[in-house]
Amino acid sequence: MVKPYTWMLGVYWNNVIDDGHGGTYLMDTKKSWNLPKLPSAVNVDVYLLKGMSIDVIGSHNYYELGKRIDKDTTVSGQFFSFKTHFKYSFGYILEQQWFDPFTFAGVGYTGREAIDPQSMFGLSFGAGFNLMIGGGLGIQVRGSGNIGVLSKDSNYGHAHFGLIYKVPDLDKKKSNHFTKRKYQWGFKRPRYRKPSSRRM
Repeated sequence: MVKPYTWMLGVYWNNVIDDGHGGTYLMDTKKSWNLPKLPSAVNVDVYLLKGMSIDVIGSHNYYELGKRIDKDTTVSGQFFSFKTHFKYSFGYILEQQWFDPFTFAGVGYTGREAIDPQSMFGLSFGAGFNLMIGGGLGIQVRGSGNIGVLSKDSNYGHAHFGLIYKVPDLDKKKSNHFTKRKYQWGFKRPRYRKPSSRRM
């Protein structure tokens, strides 16, 4: 397959579910979702080969007073995270890119003012998909689980959805179609030996 991109850039909304109840209130948008009004996450994806890439994403959010934060509704504060993932896109083996599901896993740092301890180093893993619109522009949706490496860390869920742009492979060699024999009208024509006449 042709290398689908060199770099992929993304701008997202991000939703953090950090209520301390696992998936019990996963769809409680009023009390468990922390969703900013404007996009507040950015992503850079560096393509390696055969569907594999390195994915780096940074996010900012804010926990509002009254939301469930680690089973508490009386705290608020800033949230930010920085994560690096190894990512595999299944569009490679499907031999198409317009719908490209993927999985990823990696490590990251999370800072949360509303939770003690405020700093967390942990593991991040999840899945998502790209839906391409055209001209390198597309939509990406992804969700991840984030687990702290220390016993006191509070795990959380993180979802991203927004726009992506695939920067094409600028190092791709130019086509040499006009060097083929049928286009060599600018070169010297080959000489042909006139066949000798036969005597009757």
